[in-house]
Amino acid sequence: MRISLKNWEIACRLQAETPVADLHMDLPGELLFRRRRGQRHVIAGRYLPLWRKAGISLIGAAVYVEDENLPEGALRSVLLQIEALKEEIEEAEGAVHLIRKQADLEPAYDKSSVGLLLYLEGLDCIGTDTGLLSLLSELGVRGASLVWSRQNLLACGCCRAYDKRDIRGRLTEAGIDAVHKMKELHMFLDISHLNDEGAEEVLTGADIPVLATHSNAREVYFHYRNLTRGQIDLLSDRGGIIGLNACSLLTGSARDGRHLELLQKHGRYLADQAGADHVALGLDLCRNYELARRELPANQFRGTDALPDQGELGLLTAALLEAGISPQTMKKILGENVFAFLRRVLPQ
Repeated sequence: MRISLKNWEIACRLQAETPVADLHMDLPGELLFRRRRGQRHVIAGRYLPLWRKAGISLIGAAVYVEDENLPEGALRSVLLQIEALKEEIEEAEGAVHLIRKQADLEPAYDKSSVGLLLYLEGLDCIGTDTGLLSLLSELGVRGASLVWSRQNLLACGCCRAYDKRDIRGRLTEAGIDAVHKMKELHMFLDISHLNDEGAEEVLTGADIPVLATHSNAREVYFHYRNLTRGQIDLLSDRGGIIGLNACSLLTGSARDGRHLELLQKHGRYLADQAGADHVALGLDLCRNYELARRELPANQFRGTDALPDQGELGLLTAALLEAGISPQTMKKILGENVFAFLRRVLPQ
């Protein structure tokens, strides 16, 4: 799609002066794969240049457990991923830090260090033992989704990105207990992978900070992983935020390659429907994770990402400006909304 020089220049300026946040990246798992193969300084060498280019100063570091580790190996996988992340933070020598409380947001906000917000993409690792959430909180986990796109003992996930099925089921008693425990620990609840019935139950009844870290709009592209208009309204009414997802299976651009155009449409719709204060970025770029998991050279795997990498975020920013989103609103989407949300929900 066409992007004017004017909007490209505005996009670059906005990203330079705004603390940019990407709410969803499968970083801990990728780090574990790479460190098992002897790679070190992955964040410093591979990602800091991209983050600096895009102005990114906060990363939602999501811990995802592969199917092969379920059920018995789930907790072990989570703990090993957290340890890999912390080893990388130490190796980065102050360039990145873990966000545990409100004060930890400030070095990220002023761009002196990239803040890593650790959360779990599914709570398969606790089974029904909600007491384990206290241990995870002590390790720096600040939030979680109850499920990834599969059922566990807490709730039912929606269908996977490559599928389109309406999966039914509500939260279990253990799932409700987990939500109560998360609230007690000042954790946030992510609904991005929750099915429709579970999302409705959370949005209408759960007294806990709620967000959707990486979801798009079902009105723009019909997929059960995307949010309905009603879910978007409920989430914004509760003060939540929605991270725009750059997975082409969820934008609708996987077949025809109109990646930027459809990302633009989702962003414009979310800004109009949810309001300027409730949209963020949750790019969910998976190519590097998949390359690390499969141990493939870069030229042998295309992936499903609708952006080349985080360093090319300016393309999306400029496209949203082309769609009529104002620079003021764009600064909110780039990161201001994430910092405002976290200042409300993180412990002091």
